[in-house]
Amino acid sequence: MRDVPPGVAPRTRLDRLVSVRERSEDSALETLSRAQRGVARATERLAGLRETARADRRQPGVADLWAVEEIAHIRVLRAVEAAEGDVAKALRTERAAQSGYVDARRSAEVVRRAQEKKRAELRDDRERRERKALDELATLAFNSRR
Repeated sequence: MRDVPPGVAPRTRLDRLVSVRERSEDSALETLSRAQRGVARATERLAGLRETARADRRQPGVADLWAVEEIAHIRVLRAVEAAEGDVAKALRTERAAQSGYVDARRSAEVVRRAQEKKRAELRDDRERRERKALDELATLAFNSRR
């Protein structure tokens, strides 16, 4: 094993796995972000459609125009129902993305802890070897003075 200068984290076999898990975590976070934006868009669309559905555009006039307005109102109500379904779907997608992110983060954290533990072991081993080498030098120096 090559000696690593002090202050530099020693390389471990877990480094590549940590990198993979961190990329997975980043990807899951991006997916969560997209899902949250989808929920926001669906909610905004629903709010706009509800506002349109609340508006009463009927005005005094010919009954045929009232019938046309009523048909338009029914279409808007159907669009509201569809938008409510879209919001529910977006919320399910967001929950799934959040669960995926939590799992990816937990997995990455486990590997990071294992990596840090291994690095600590490597540092301790390096320090022990350095102390042993210094003790041997001190012993040799003491014995050579006699």
